[in-house]
Amino acid sequence: MQFEVIGIDYDSRIQNFMVSARADYEWYLEKTQGSEENLAIQRDIIRGSKPYKNLRADLKLGCILPTIVLAVRDIDQTVLENYSKDEGFIQASRADLDVLQGAITESVPTDFDIIDGLQRTNALRQTLDDLEQDEREPFLRRSLRLEIWVNIAFFPLAYRMLLLNAGQRPMSMKHQIDILSGGLANDIKDINGIEIFRVKDHKRRVRPGQFHLSTLAQAFQAWMQRSPNVDRTNLVVETMVVDEALESLGIDLTSEDGNQRDGFRQFVEWVITLDQALGEEQNRFFGNDTVVLGFAAATGFAHKNDTLQDRLPTAMAKLIEAAHEDAAEALGVEIFERIRTTVDTKRSNVGEWTRGLVFRAVREYIMQEGTSSMRDCWTQAASMG
Repeated sequence: MQFEVIGIDYDSRIQNFMVSARADYEWYLEKTQGSEENLAIQRDIIRGSKPYKNLRADLKLGCILPTIVLAVRDIDQTVLENYSKDEGFIQASRADLDVLQGAITESVPTDFDIIDGLQRTNALRQTLDDLEQDEREPFLRRSLRLEIWVNIAFFPLAYRMLLLNAGQRPMSMKHQIDILSGGLANDIKDINGIEIFRVKDHKRRVRPGQFHLSTLAQAFQAWMQRSPNVDRTNLVVETMVVDEALESLGIDLTSEDGNQRDGFRQFVEWVITLDQALGEEQNRFFGNDTVVLGFAAATGFAHKNDTLQDRLPTAMAKLIEAAHEDAAEALGVEIFERIRTTVDTKRSNVGEWTRGLVFRAVREYIMQEGTSSMRDCWTQAASMG
């Protein structure tokens, strides 16, 4: 297997180093083994379309694939401190490149995420499977160009991905966030009390604090776009949402206090605290994706609203304090369940209606800075729907 780091660059906008590299197919396919399964919550892998059939045919003939973009975690990047971030064209020493090369080579498949190139990776694997045994070794020796983002945090990567896709006929925003979900999980896995399930785990929630990664990825999207309904079919609306998300992420990238990252982390911490206060008897409340998404959208709305952003922490502190006394009463779980049963299933999409209800109720609670009970806020939200 062959892998070679050939250069480094620094992106001043997202404040992260990127490594340019070459690898043979064997090294690449080994390092990304399982990535297709890890990303099963994103768009389906295309198996039969004509362009990808043509690509597999071209791969057999020795074509060079467009550069694939990876992210790699937990790399010792001490040698990067030798270089000025203001230097436009970094001339890295071979010794330092070799150190990075060794560190990346030692990384295991779970450290890598495919950011751009999932379909190409699948095409490589399918082509290899189609070859006769004596054809495989020469195939695996062919070279591939890689762009590897070293230890990049979730939010800068989200900004970069959304920006690059914005000028094309893009994947939906949901798909893009799903692709980045591995980075999101890595960013919040240290929150006290959280346990994150991936699709391949085949686990179900049985206690507070347990959430599927797909739910958290959708919650981030709802939080960022300030809307509880994350499945967009209107391309005009989708474009507007992406533009707004880019502006939001872009502003926070330059925020010295890490506003965007800490804002979403704070939301997750609040949910975990309230979930634990409810306990196993009320495990279904935050086990309901519609509740999580509505809650995320409402706190995201307040976080980005000049009037409400100062009320948000006060309101949540009051809610948590009340929840420690009687969580079910503080959150108004009983009245929420009663209101939810009143929806006309023939005239409304139950999930969409419920997400809207949660969004309006939590937003109202924040607007009142916690001075109204959630019981009252549920009633008000139901009258607005």
